[in-house]
Amino acid sequence: MRGLGARMLGTALIALAVASCATQSNLQAKPMVLSATQQRGCSAAVAYSKDNHGVALLVIQRGKLVCENYTSDYARDTPHALFSGTKGLNGLMAAAAAADGMLSLDEPVANTLAEWKTDPVKSRITIRQLLSLSSGLTTVGPRAAPGFAEAAATPAQYPAGERFAYGPVVFQTFGEVMRRKLVARGLGDSPTDYLERRVLEPIGARVAAWAGPTIGPDPNLAAGAQMSAADWARVGDLMLRPSEARRINLDAEVYEAQAKSQGAYAGYGLTWWLSTPLPHSARDGPGPVARSIDLPQGADAGEVPADLVVAAGAGGQRLYVSRSLDLVVVRFADDPNLAARFQAAQAGAAPSSASAAIDRLKSEGIGAKAVFVDINAPRLDDPSGGLMHGSGHEGGQATSATSTHGHNVATLT
Repeated sequence: MRGLGARMLGTALIALAVASCATQSNLQAKPMVLSATQQRGCSAAVAYSKDNHGVALLVIQRGKLVCENYTSDYARDTPHALFSGTKGLNGLMAAAAAADGMLSLDEPVANTLAEWKTDPVKSRITIRQLLSLSSGLTTVGPRAAPGFAEAAATPAQYPAGERFAYGPVVFQTFGEVMRRKLVARGLGDSPTDYLERRVLEPIGARVAAWAGPTIGPDPNLAAGAQMSAADWARVGDLMLRPSEARRINLDAEVYEAQAKSQGAYAGYGLTWWLSTPLPHSARDGPGPVARSIDLPQGADAGEVPADLVVAAGAGGQRLYVSRSLDLVVVRFADDPNLAARFQAAQAGAAPSSASAAIDRLKSEGIGAKAVFVDINAPRLDDPSGGLMHGSGHEGGQATSATSTHGHNVATLT
């Protein structure tokens, strides 16, 4: 059986491509016309997306729009919940904070959370371990996120750096770290205000709203952001292009650390999932969420690019970025059962039942086909073929545009 990671890429539709949306002006460019091969690839991707609750698809490569599709209720600028796709924003916030002299990856969290200094285990946790999910903090509990201060009071379950543990607590703890650092600087920003001001506004993006599930008063930095497909693609373009990170003054070390293994699991970087090939003994991943993402298995089988980084949210929300393919893909989906699952988590459902619901959710889409662009295809340099024009959907069908450069497409089963 091929790695589930390639199937999850199918769920997110790494199809033909669409690219750089770093500036608002790119959104006004004329659409391209696709070759017949590209049109078939886009149609296959759209059909798969619709069959798996897909509502929005945006594929960008080498600065050109190749495939875009929305259902009748969605458009390019319609906000959608990212769920755990939100987590990737924390790494970018950390890169901004490092550039502003507020943190370094290897500083102890206790430098900011002074109450941790007397805890023999928590006093050793670093910012890097916190954001690579290897802090050792207890993650058992409802899937809804606690408030920042409540998360910071969570006891350690394991020594720092020993185990990968997925959950919202570490991101809410990072929220408390950032809150206190901002207060110490005399800034009136909340962590989300700072993220918007320092990272998102400079690239022309925004979070439309911060929502649940939460069981505290603070924004959910683990799963609460709502963004449009165009705005999330701008985040992907920032991850794609180091020149953009330099332009908005992100710390180079923290920025690059997002796409490199940092902690106890090689399949995870700094708040982003990775496709780093793993030894056979590690292919199952540490826990059900890591197994469901399964990108390293796909990379090891040659099914996905080894440099792929992914922000992944429940229900099929995906942002894929590959520098080797010069590729950004956004895919949104609406699972009709997702709201009930999160309501159960909000109400404090038993951890086992909440976990099982998420596991079932993430296992959907197995057996899908993904359409990839051949990395040797010619670069599309036509200046008229930039990102997006018009509404991007016509009766639910994919918009298409023209190029004299055909891409070689391979279908993966």
